[in-house]
Amino acid sequence: MKFSKKWLQSYIVETLPDDQTLSDVITFNAFEVEDITVYSNRGTSLNDTDQIQDTIFDIKVLPNRVHDALGHRGMARDISVLLDLTFIDKASYYEGERDDEVSTPIIKIIDTKVCTRFASARIDGVTVGESPEWLKESLQAIGQRSINNIVDITNFVQFSINKPMHAYDANLVSGGTLEARFAKEGETLMTLDDKELILNEKTLVIADAEKPLGLAGIKGGKYSGVSSTTTSLILESANFNPSLIRKTANFYNIRTDASKRFENGIDDSLVEEGLRMTISLIQKVCPNAKVSEVVVEGSKTSWDYTVSVSEKEVNALLGTTLSNNDIGALFTRLGFVYEKKTLKEMIEKRIAMTVGAVYKNPSSMRLDAPNAFSCSSFVSFLFNGVWQPSISIDKYVYGEKVEEKDLKWGDLIFSNSGDGRIYFETVDFLTGTKVEEGIDHVGMFVGDGKVFHISKSTNKVVEEEISFSLSFKRKLLYARLMDVDEERFFITIPSERLDLRIKEDLIEEIARVYGLSNIKGALPMLKKKGILHKRLYYETKIKNILFENSFSEIYTYTFGDKGEVTLAKAVMDKKKLRTNLSDGVKEAFTMNLNNAPLLGAKEIRVFEFGNVFTKESETRHLCFALDDGAKKSNFSDNADIILAEIKRVLGVVHLSYEVSSTKPYIVEINFDELIKTLPEAKENIFLSESVKERGMKAVYKSVSPYPFIVRDIAVWVPKEVSFEILKSEIEKVLEGDKELLAREVTLFDEFTKDDRTSYAFRLVIQSRAKTLTDEEANIVADKVYEYLKGKWYEVR
Repeated sequence: MKFSKKWLQSYIVETLPDDQTLSDVITFNAFEVEDITVYSNRGTSLNDTDQIQDTIFDIKVLPNRVHDALGHRGMARDISVLLDLTFIDKASYYEGERDDEVSTPIIKIIDTKVCTRFASARIDGVTVGESPEWLKESLQAIGQRSINNIVDITNFVQFSINKPMHAYDANLVSGGTLEARFAKEGETLMTLDDKELILNEKTLVIADAEKPLGLAGIKGGKYSGVSSTTTSLILESANFNPSLIRKTANFYNIRTDASKRFENGIDDSLVEEGLRMTISLIQKVCPNAKVSEVVVEGSKTSWDYTVSVSEKEVNALLGTTLSNNDIGALFTRLGFVYEKKTLKEMIEKRIAMTVGAVYKNPSSMRLDAPNAFSCSSFVSFLFNGVWQPSISIDKYVYGEKVEEKDLKWGDLIFSNSGDGRIYFETVDFLTGTKVEEGIDHVGMFVGDGKVFHISKSTNKVVEEEISFSLSFKRKLLYARLMDVDEERFFITIPSERLDLRIKEDLIEEIARVYGLSNIKGALPMLKKKGILHKRLYYETKIKNILFENSFSEIYTYTFGDKGEVTLAKAVMDKKKLRTNLSDGVKEAFTMNLNNAPLLGAKEIRVFEFGNVFTKESETRHLCFALDDGAKKSNFSDNADIILAEIKRVLGVVHLSYEVSSTKPYIVEINFDELIKTLPEAKENIFLSESVKERGMKAVYKSVSPYPFIVRDIAVWVPKEVSFEILKSEIEKVLEGDKELLAREVTLFDEFTKDDRTSYAFRLVIQSRAKTLTDEEANIVADKVYEYLKGKWYEVR
């Protein structure tokens, strides 16, 4: 999006720095500035007689920040934080009383899951005409064409506070009604750009009492739009389900500034704010305008999203030594409201809020708390600010396992009560991890053999003896989420920051405001949580075997031109999901084998773990391939050796696999079927130290896109001249030619006779700038010949 520096400045007290400094601050700490344009009083072409009016920054805002930073106010707020400047919101909002002479519009929401909030008002006595200069200049500076004062105001609000708005000619709205509903099959809509759409039942529209007026959140209709004859308006301000808007925009192939915002999600609080700002601006350009009552539909939760983080967690992840005071100052600079308490203090505070709550399953902590809970949402509410999975069994797998004798206040107790749906494997966290005992209930241990919980049998929050509780009568398990006595920051997340949901999000904010350049390189001290994951455990075991046998791990395309499952929206030849790994591995293997001389490799060994797909299932497979390109080799035997080693390490008697009948030797194993026969993981396992050490020594080298040429040379040298010495001498000869990218010198034959040694080596020649001809390659080889002859070596 294009941002006006003058517009940004209106939100900041201090003067913004020069254009390049401002661009660097944004690029290195927040978003990428793609272009900077000086905007003059004659447009963007600047000459000696023009007066500089503004600077326009074209800033790439990624989807995770669209909800707050795709407007000038949000971008200015971020800049003020990064530069430690004073942010102000200068926008004016309508707070006037209702004019009884103006009828109030009727608004309806058919489903609050697809339209979460809707606000409207009617304005009479408007005059549609040319916009004032300040409004035209603001929009034109960022590439927006001025249409009329009313439409320009709705656009100004959108680019100011990131809230799309729409105005209808009230006289063209049947019944004075605006309704967010799904279209009826076959209904039609003519859009503002004269495109006729035939709608279906999955299309959300804004409609009056008779017909659709526009595609909700995307584009308005032609026949209810504002024109020069309009004297009364009905304003629409709403928020919609992001997924639905994205699907609808894709289906009709319509992308607008509004759809971009709605499909990435915006804050519900902007609905009423955007409406009131629009009314205020219309009154500014139309002083005689009269306004109806402002009407709002859809519940707005008063529940504040909280995330907590500790000093230890911040420094462990960033490798810093920030103090509590440092972190608190950074949160204040970000404009975040926070409390600093122990987790136990926060839980006790929230316990008091649950008095009178009733049991409800399923329930939403955001919508139902603190009045109604399921057992799991109750625990989530108590630990508000500490991320955890939502389902009871997932909480158990996520937490640190403890024994009954080691229970502390705040630990979680899980049971298979037999009085509900029993889960035997996780749903969202480490999906498919099994818990043999089964879990259907969770509560919090509060000491003295007591548990604090809510269940169907209690129908309210209770504290009771574990041994007498009907909900904890059998198969108990225990887990600890974290140390409840540790002091933590509990941050109330600003409603517009939909991207801040876990502690790592907050730590990222700390890092970019503190300054990424101020953070020194250090390995993070990560504490591993959860139980061992069986598949990852055995994958790591096999990876160690393959790495120790000189294999390289590769990743090939999941999509291709063969398969049982066809993609709805495909790219060129990538239309289907693969049914095996072998095809992709063979293609990658062949490419690597052809480039073996360039890589300085005598043989190629690769492997891949990946998922394959049929119409019925998705399965994990392992595939490895090895060959040296020779017509006769023992690589088939080597493949058997690798398989035998895998069987030995895993303790497998029988290993089912498929092997290619022709070279290269490719073996593919159904890994999901294999691990079914293996016991559960009993210990942590990591990549072997030797593998990690090789990885630390690996150096990245760019690859030339141009083909290479090889020249084989055989030479007799004195017996005391080793190939390492000879290779070093040859490489020095070639050092002067900077255009050459690869100059591999690889030995492929050696024998000694009498007092001389014969070395046969391959010289790999490649350019970084062009495709070499044979003649150019010969010139390079001749340099080597001449050098060898000059040393009185005999070239054969």
